Amino acid sequence: MVLIKGIIVLRGSKLSSQDYFLLYLIVNFTVDFFSEINLISTKSIQYNYLNLFNSFYFIIFYFRYIKNKKIAVVVSIVVVIAILLNIELFYVDKYNLNIAITYCVINILQVLYWCSYKLNNISESKITEDPVFWISTSILLWSCFFLFRITPMYLLDEIDKPFLKLLKQILNIINIVCCGLFFIALHKYKLMDRK
Repeated sequence: MVLIKGIIVLRGSKLSSQDYFLLYLIVNFTVDFFSEINLISTKSIQYNYLNLFNSFYFIIFYFRYIKNKKIAVVVSIVVVIAILLNIELFYVDKYNLNIAITYCVINILQVLYWCSYKLNNISESKITEDPVFWISTSILLWSCFFLFRITPMYLLDEIDKPFLKLLKQILNIINIVCCGLFFIALHKYKLMDRK
């Protein structure tokens, strides 16, 4: 539904006018779709690559809000180091927790930095009129819960499978809420294009 809304919003405007957010939605939808229909047998590697793509996407997405560009360079270097230290993510069929944790932590820090930026640079428009607010809220909510879910994932798989299953079900609800927030963001982009 969110992807369809993104395509409708994009119609008649440039991809860059929505911060390439449609590209992010297409890539994530494609990976999830292939995962659901079992088209790719190595789901773990598939999601490792998705985490890398999403990490770099959001570094670029938030780059323009960072006054000190050295911060963005440091974040990029941290991601590259995390990749190099976890080179097996490219060939071992196991979900790499280090990359996932790095992705979540970077998301949380970038969203908090963006919130600080918006609060320190007051404008006449409401913060809720900014599509980035809705995207950031979604990313913050998802990253915090996903971090809570994956950190003990392998331990819970051994000692408490029902709780791990409950966390997965809660994550499904969080995903629906995040899609709703993305939907609002796309609507805000559409309103911005009309101005």
